[in-house]
Amino acid sequence: MTSWHGHRDDADIPDAVLQIWKEKFNPRQRQPQTMQSNVDLAVLDSNGNVVHWFDGFPRQGMDPRNGLAKYTALELGKAIKLLQLEEAPRKQNQLQLPDLDQASGIRVFVQLMDERMKAYQAPVVEVVPLDSDDWNVFEWPTEQRSVDASSLTKWLSQVYPPGVMERTNPQTKVAYKIKTVTGRLSLVSAGSDDNRRYAILSGNIHLTDDGIDEFSFEGKLEIVQMYELGRPELNSLRGVFSGIYPRTDRMRNQSHQIPLQAVFESLPD
Repeated sequence: MTSWHGHRDDADIPDAVLQIWKEKFNPRQRQPQTMQSNVDLAVLDSNGNVVHWFDGFPRQGMDPRNGLAKYTALELGKAIKLLQLEEAPRKQNQLQLPDLDQASGIRVFVQLMDERMKAYQAPVVEVVPLDSDDWNVFEWPTEQRSVDASSLTKWLSQVYPPGVMERTNPQTKVAYKIKTVTGRLSLVSAGSDDNRRYAILSGNIHLTDDGIDEFSFEGKLEIVQMYELGRPELNSLRGVFSGIYPRTDRMRNQSHQIPLQAVFESLPD
């Protein structure tokens, strides 16, 4: 599976995309008053020829009782028949989250809670390996201390909407990445029980991507850190980020303040 993101006046449009757009924007083939999206899905054969393509989000002509998932499955079924493939046997696969095998690090779950684009609410999961120096910042606080949020950039940089309609470089079409994380966090002890002692790391953070306009957003980070009794090194952590992502609606020339949420857990557990 692959994707291409671009515009109709680009110089390097793949042949398959040119074929799809030639058919899609042919006025003789378009039905009157048919609304179309700007996302198309296509199935190619082993030689790169387009076997079947369809609008990813049809505005009209889709039975609302079936939903988008069923519509997509039906269209892919047409491609399977055209390719003369045998349908794979159905089986129930247990969900497998990304992991780091024997390495240690942080697993990050990110959701953009956009009510108009429900697909963004499905969590995207990333894993980030950390080395011993990265873990040292979490050492048990014998007294309250301040932590520079930039020391957590490796994994906080994953707190960013991953959808294809988010910010991309207009020349390369590559999505911008978080460049800097700033803010002062407070690390303070938070009691103990029979098995562990706890500390809380919290504060507001500011995230800026690598676009030339210095686009940024912010939110609150709260981490619960767990330690074995009498030991200063971190045993495990759980945390959340709650912020606001200012998404620009280019069609209406306005900005929407959309909740952006993330959850963190240490690996291995």
